[in-house]
Amino acid sequence: MKITSRQLRKIIKEEIYLYESTAPDKLITSGIFQAIRNSKFWEMPHKESNVDLVDDSTWSTPAIEILMDALNDAAKDLNTDLYFILSVTDDELYTLGPDDQYGGYPNNWMMRGQYRGPEKGKHIVWLEFRPVADDYDINALDPEELVKIISRTINHELVHYNQLKSQSAKKGISEEEAWEELQCDPNQIQVTDPEEWEKRCGRKPPETVPGRPGYLSLHNEIDAFAYEASEHLLDEYTPDEALDLIKRRDSKIKGVVGDYRKYLKDDRKSLERFLTKLYTNIKKVQEEETQSLAHST
Repeated sequence: MKITSRQLRKIIKEEIYLYESTAPDKLITSGIFQAIRNSKFWEMPHKESNVDLVDDSTWSTPAIEILMDALNDAAKDLNTDLYFILSVTDDELYTLGPDDQYGGYPNNWMMRGQYRGPEKGKHIVWLEFRPVADDYDINALDPEELVKIISRTINHELVHYNQLKSQSAKKGISEEEAWEELQCDPNQIQVTDPEEWEKRCGRKPPETVPGRPGYLSLHNEIDAFAYEASEHLLDEYTPDEALDLIKRRDSKIKGVVGDYRKYLKDDRKSLERFLTKLYTNIKKVQEEETQSLAHST
């Protein structure tokens, strides 16, 4: 899909406020990034044989326990109300080795991440990791790339964290109440089981199954994935190069952008919104860099 300059300008104007209110605070993202890097958790045991129960239901490894402590120390030092819960899958199908069918070897130890809302005054971010196999070559690991992957995952969840806070403020309700409402909003939570939804929310989902939005087209996920994708592109390209790739529908763009173009090819509205938000995020970085350069000369 190619978006014209006129379309971009129109939609960007509509999205600026939402971007400003949900983009993670740079002081927090940089502090978390540095905490991950400084922990050097990857130097600790993280093989499948190291996976063990750390409480009644949580599996982990010494490496991930070190990382969890580092993240929570950073969250406290940064004066946030964030709390990180980390775990490791005990499903042997996801053990990371040289022949990984998911393409994660050797740098992507992530399984998944999830923002779990407010609980007892804290906002919970849960991350799950894959252990490494016995034949995993630690010398093949690029620690910096591993740090970036984890950081981008966390920042994705921080967009959801900010979305919740924004909704709470706009509605004049507590964050806990906003979270309960969000759980029953089909525009933010995918309806996969109508009966379970009705039981939890006390009403039937408002749309028929074929018309319900898929996960990638939920507006809150579009915001979060667009932010994550912008970070990924800017790790590899300058803002000018990244903007050009987006406008030219360049085949080099993979990852999140490739997934959106593949899975939303028949949902023009959602794909256009994602690409526009992605463009907006990168454009903002470009403008910041231009202003910084102007001030330094």
